[in-house]
Amino acid sequence: MFAKIFEGSRGQILVKVDASEDGSPEVRLYVQPEGFGVNSVSFGFEDSDEGWDKAEQGFRMIDQDMAEKAVADVYKFTDDM
Repeated sequence: MFAKIFEGSRGQILVKVDASEDGSPEVRLYVQPEGFGVNSVSFGFEDSDEGWDKAEQGFRMIDQDMAEKAVADVYKFTDDM
């Protein structure tokens, strides 16, 4: 599995394990606040086999509650605009 979708209290949250622009492993969460485009937050890991293992482990651990907490600041920011 490379992605999860949760139906959060404010819409869908897409969670994905991927590579950043520089090729390092990351777990990225995507949301689309009302009136905005798609926004994301990410958690980056060291670019090594161990880093990829940690990113995969982190991805597997994320549940809906963790995902909502991780994107809460995105909504705080967009609510103020």
